Amino acid sequence: MLGAVLAGNSKVEVREFPDPEPQPGEAVVRMAISAICGSELHSYHSPNGSDGSIPGHEMAGEVVAVNGTRHISVGDRVVLQIMTGCGRCYYCSRGDFEHCDEMGYLIGGHAELIAAPEMCCLPLPDDVNWERGVLLGGDTIGTTYRTLRRLRVSAFDTVAVLGCGPIGLGMLAVLRYLGARAIATDVSPYRRDLAQRMGAWQVLDPEAGDPTAAILDLTGGAGVDVALDCSPAQATLTTALNCVRKFGRVGLVGEKGDSIIHPSDHFIRKEIEAAGSWYFNPSDYREILDLYRRGLEVDDLVTHRFPLAEADEAFATFASGQSGKVLLTR
Repeated sequence: MLGAVLAGNSKVEVREFPDPEPQPGEAVVRMAISAICGSELHSYHSPNGSDGSIPGHEMAGEVVAVNGTRHISVGDRVVLQIMTGCGRCYYCSRGDFEHCDEMGYLIGGHAELIAAPEMCCLPLPDDVNWERGVLLGGDTIGTTYRTLRRLRVSAFDTVAVLGCGPIGLGMLAVLRYLGARAIATDVSPYRRDLAQRMGAWQVLDPEAGDPTAAILDLTGGAGVDVALDCSPAQATLTTALNCVRKFGRVGLVGEKGDSIIHPSDHFIRKEIEAAGSWYFNPSDYREILDLYRRGLEVDDLVTHRFPLAEADEAFATFASGQSGKVLLTR
């Protein structure tokens, strides 16, 4: 089979690999589509790349072989959730495999085939095409929906979305469905324009002035009801904590390094709530499918599509910041 490898120093190579064989309790899935995630850019830019392994953790495809599976069969359409757990602990009993002490990752979606544990194979209904499936069953909507549900976001809220990469754009898609009023910020003119086209009420360039002051001005000095930090940049969490109103809610989504926090000013005196969101679980996926059938639109999140053979160009396009979601098709 063919698989894309991050070769180091912002290069991608498509190489030949042995076809996987399913182990007991596994299925082999022929990939129909995979999506590039911002977390892959760390390895993409590093000298070592992905150390010869195939990246990719947002993926959907058709089951072509099984070994002792109970609930999936050859021919089933699936999206692949990437977290596995022991199946016995408190967190696994809740479906939150990502918090299991024995948690493992399923990585390798930028290939023609992948072997996956049955517990990772979530059914993709026939009324959901591959592109929508990889969005609804991947980080772009899965992680964002989990955050918004935990923060109880509704149409009555004004929400700041700080960073309009795929996660921030996924936030805007769900906020648009909910009818919430969104203020979006991003340093990329391309992504600011995309945010506006996706229904953001106001779009700001954080480098054109103080974003906190601009958001406070737009909200009459009160601040937003909910502030969502969707960027790996250090400054966006500080902005989120500065611009949220008293008794407001803050969401931290994805990976984050160090940031400047003032506990007394940001948390204690404002009495805010804060929630982190790393991934999502199968119950979130079921609810997301229900939202899709009620009118959640995700098609405009995708701006570029490349065949697997052109993975190098696909990653370069995504890394440039001149894209929304970038897909690798088969």
